[in-house]
Amino acid sequence: MKLYDMHVHTRGISKCSRLSAEELCAALKEDGTDGFCLTNHYAARHVDLPFHDWLCKYRDEFYKTKEIAAGYGLGALFGIEVTDPERRDFLLYGVTPDCLFEEERPLWEFPLPELHAFAARHGALLFHAHPYRFNGVPADAADIDGIEINCHPLYLTSHEEDVRRYAEAHHLLLSCGSDYHGDIYKAHCGVWLPDDIQDATQLPAFFKKGQPALLVHTIDPERARATVIH
Repeated sequence: MKLYDMHVHTRGISKCSRLSAEELCAALKEDGTDGFCLTNHYAARHVDLPFHDWLCKYRDEFYKTKEIAAGYGLGALFGIEVTDPERRDFLLYGVTPDCLFEEERPLWEFPLPELHAFAARHGALLFHAHPYRFNGVPADAADIDGIEINCHPLYLTSHEEDVRRYAEAHHLLLSCGSDYHGDIYKAHCGVWLPDDIQDATQLPAFFKKGQPALLVHTIDPERARATVIH
């Protein structure tokens, strides 16, 4: 089994990230992670080109990062972090870069049930990212497949107990990631995936076999305060 951080960003797309693709891969290698799912932001505020050109840029950022990752001996999977009309963030696992071009409207315009239906059409899974952040609450369980334990140290807590409680009550899957932006120390966390996972489209079948094992990082508030980059 290999440890994959299921939530990371590069600045080529995610304006809030400080990390180039090279810097991300170097940090993950140093962290001892085996691979990652690149979940760059898909939201209007990150678009800096005509929309179709930006989609091409989004796709190309993944392929560039995947090539760099191979040089570090890291696996790289494609994912998307979509912001919905209510400004909540959701992680799409199991889609391909080609899916970016199959809709006439941007995904950020999709109400959550429609976004969930989009995931289902592609055989993918939709996870609510960091649902308890900023006093938030998880989305209706009927509209998601899972929920994330988000270990970004900047927010001082992963809300692990709350996330696990909600997932258990509503029979949802769990994911885990560092939400790494290079703005604070790297949390060592993720999901244990089989060695034969080579492509994001293999993720849904694996998750559906049963809840994968997670490695959840215990956030150190003192270290977080000492390492945050303003």
